Amino acid sequence: MSGSNPVFGSLLDNVLPRVPPFFKMIHEQTEMLVRAFSCLVVYMESGERIRAGEVAAVETQATEFKDKMLEILNNAFSTPMDREDVYRAIFSIHEPIWSARVAAEEMDALGIKSDRFAVEMVTILREAAISLESGYGKMETHPAGADGDAVAASRCRLTVDKAYRRALASLYNVDETKSSPGADQPATMKEVTDVLKRREMYRHLHLAARQMAEAGVVLRGIVVQMS
Repeated sequence: MSGSNPVFGSLLDNVLPRVPPFFKMIHEQTEMLVRAFSCLVVYMESGERIRAGEVAAVETQATEFKDKMLEILNNAFSTPMDREDVYRAIFSIHEPIWSARVAAEEMDALGIKSDRFAVEMVTILREAAISLESGYGKMETHPAGADGDAVAASRCRLTVDKAYRRALASLYNVDETKSSPGADQPATMKEVTDVLKRREMYRHLHLAARQMAEAGVVLRGIVVQMS
């Protein structure tokens, strides 16, 4: 007898409900994370306003996908790992995507131009996102192999911290200010305003690094449970 019996299949699903493919879905979510920071790197390097819109578009798609996963989680009879871990994984991945959007939109709204420090930080964040994508891609078949990826993602916070401190040191270096001695008050005020705007940009990237590192911690906790 060939083929499957739809009635039997329906009865079996009622007795043994299928487990939603959360590993696959979370892996897809990390692919959006990589896309968001890849777009942000391009925006930082090019300064083209349309690139900021691309970051926002990825975040909008990621939010819709996150809401869909949460709905599936709420209705799931069983999960391939702790239900709370699924929840934490979903949110830990989405938070840096949101921060990428905020950073891009504030840069665009405030007219902030990128610099070498911002490009360095966002490049580190993209590499951390790639590590998370690689790690969650291994969870279904080889969870122990994801540990190195989780550690790599978590380390981004320390690396970004170093770049962040160098950025602030340069930003507040009075010897490097653009205003010449005896400059008028409007020029001086513009200089101060530019410093404050750039400080805000650095702050958002620093926050994204903490969130990315936390996502790595969440992944490593799941690896420990499943290995």
